[in-house]
Amino acid sequence: MEIRKMIPDDYERAYDLWTRVQGMNLASLDNSYAGIARMIQRNPETCFVAADHDRIIGTILGGTDGRKGFIYHTAVDPKEQGQGIGTALIDRVCAQFKRDEITKIGLFVVINNEEGKQFWRQKGWNFRDDIVYLDRDL
Repeated sequence: MEIRKMIPDDYERAYDLWTRVQGMNLASLDNSYAGIARMIQRNPETCFVAADHDRIIGTILGGTDGRKGFIYHTAVDPKEQGQGIGTALIDRVCAQFKRDEITKIGLFVVINNEEGKQFWRQKGWNFRDDIVYLDRDL
């Protein structure tokens, strides 16, 4: 397995992975090829895939507003989970955020994704009860 920067050509294999990972909410953002290509273009140093030859077995998309980092689309192939791939992806994006002097990172977990919430808790992430997230489609 190799962890490398994600490129737009990885899109189809990554999207296929996302459809197979329980708890992914692909309807909430622009997850088209163009949308993911824009994410990679704006954040080329913080979007990664875990690849096993030509297979994409893990992804993590990191983005920043210059002050805070955000993590999206953390996914590991269900057949490959439990082998440290997710942890390696998280470590890679966090290390790059640190190099970029980002000191706070946020992420979103779908409210009924209990497995996802448990994963992030085990990784030391804190849940906040002092904010409500709002969004609006343009």
